[in-house]
Amino acid sequence: MYKTFSASDYKKYLGFSEDYQIEGMLCYGTWNKQKQIPIFKQAMTDLGKQAEFNSLPEFLGRMTEFVIDGKRYWFDISYGGALLSEYLHLACLFGSKKNIVLGSCGGLSLDVNPGDLIIPTYSFGNESSTRMYGPDETDNKHFPDEELSQSLQEKIKPDFKVHRGATTTSQAMMGETLEHIKKWSEEGFLGVEMEASTVFAVSEHFGVPSAGLIYMTDNLIKEETVLDENFKHGKERKEEVVREQYRVALKELLN
Repeated sequence: MYKTFSASDYKKYLGFSEDYQIEGMLCYGTWNKQKQIPIFKQAMTDLGKQAEFNSLPEFLGRMTEFVIDGKRYWFDISYGGALLSEYLHLACLFGSKKNIVLGSCGGLSLDVNPGDLIIPTYSFGNESSTRMYGPDETDNKHFPDEELSQSLQEKIKPDFKVHRGATTTSQAMMGETLEHIKKWSEEGFLGVEMEASTVFAVSEHFGVPSAGLIYMTDNLIKEETVLDENFKHGKERKEEVVREQYRVALKELLN
């Protein structure tokens, strides 16, 4: 049904003009929109970019549209992949040339420490937001664009440690057990996050390059969680990492 509707169909439904288009989409995987929006806007200022910020109609209202040099981009704060998959679907239909996902993950590797960055080589995902767009992906591996991933890595400042490797997507954090964590770690995943496989699967379906830049927030394989006292340490460093994520992603997106 809905997959058969064209860009024109959706533009008419949403009240957009026929020539409405966007250049790219950026999403940050977190629940805290109030905290992220100011960091996002400051990153724009730090890059010397003057942007016009617009609200989007009703169904798209969770997102922010920003316009630079006459070009439109979408920015979304997402927690999981359901609504994100629909926004990505529309973004791809409306001309997006790059889709970039930022966010954090729980660590699954002893070699990665809180505050380290991860550029996924693929994300394992078996949610409906991936299966509906990649029905032939029987191994549930969803890949970003290698050229775009490499371009992100080259833009990261040298004082940030970067890892390349697979992540796994789980959209039910509170359902995770220590057995899940150990299994994922043994399978070689560097971290568990909530959005990457959806971004990669939808983007790949439409032939739009996508990539991710994730940082480790807590190391689950060491049995450290957000509820531990240790999680509160290193807050300033984590804030630096988030600012670097936005700087790198916006520099790439606006290139």
